[in-house]
Amino acid sequence: MKFVELNHFEKRIFTSKETENFLKVKNYADALVILLRNQKLDWDLLNNGYAELEKVKTKSFQFDGFVINAQLNPQRIKSTKADVTKEEIEKRDCFLCLDNLPKEQKGLEYKNEFLLFCNPYPIFYEHFTIVFKKHFPQRIDGSFHRFLKLAKRVHKYYSVLYNGPQCGASAPDHLHFQAVAKKDLIILDELEILINKYGEKLIDSRRKDVYGVSDGLRRYIVIKSKDINFIKNLFEKIYYSFQKAVNINTEPMINIIGNYNEIFGWEVIVFFRKKHRPQCYYEQDDKMLTVSPAVIDLSGTMILPREKDFNKINKEIIKSIFEDVIIGKEMFDYIKSYLKKSLE
Repeated sequence: MKFVELNHFEKRIFTSKETENFLKVKNYADALVILLRNQKLDWDLLNNGYAELEKVKTKSFQFDGFVINAQLNPQRIKSTKADVTKEEIEKRDCFLCLDNLPKEQKGLEYKNEFLLFCNPYPIFYEHFTIVFKKHFPQRIDGSFHRFLKLAKRVHKYYSVLYNGPQCGASAPDHLHFQAVAKKDLIILDELEILINKYGEKLIDSRRKDVYGVSDGLRRYIVIKSKDINFIKNLFEKIYYSFQKAVNINTEPMINIIGNYNEIFGWEVIVFFRKKHRPQCYYEQDDKMLTVSPAVIDLSGTMILPREKDFNKINKEIIKSIFEDVIIGKEMFDYIKSYLKKSLE
């Protein structure tokens, strides 16, 4: 476990004794805090990105049992409008590969597989990108166990996030996750209320809780367990059932939150999508809204890079956006039914 100086591919640890001590006991959460502090001092792009967060505006909309925040964040325009077509991807260099990263950017190596970086265009005051060292397509199938283990490694402060290649990942050609502070994911604070109000228990087993939740905007499966093998096997069933429901062989549209707690273990939320972007993204003039929902939007913070869209957004528009991108009741019922039968 070492910090990596990327421009020369040489490994080095920051001189801070505090950081070295964190790494010795595999405390990645506190090591990330130190990484962020150092990068703010050493990397102007990152420091400017966090300075821009001071200008961010938010407003909240109360739904029945939960809140959706709208965040005006102009520096997210590039990600929101990212052209992720195959043709465009093939034209550009991969901005997550080591050769193409800024020389000032440094990261924390994890198991010789991933590099943990500070995100220079943050949504929250702690926002990290977790990048697979090899250039490998964005795909959770085959990497879900890594996702779970990473969530455990950073769980002191952070949760780990995944955006599918067709529903939120701005680099669908390179496997990566994100990490943000647990406190910034609104849905985590509301989850028990949402489960009690909108959830259907899919398995009745001690220490293994699985729910299907349809809260009026989103449809998702919640898994709570300390048994990593149970979660991995169940996720394979979720993945397969969704593939079957939409009749494809490639990855279905999913976004995932991975959270870990010392008391109850993992808490995994899997959102199901039918579209990448809502209809309003493609409209003209006043009907157009530049919004491209990804996992953070689904967690309760909708990102709007344009001020006129932020001024316009309201509960009715939010409902319309989610209706456009989230799967319907019939498909969700099929997935839940499949899971219940497979868990019996």
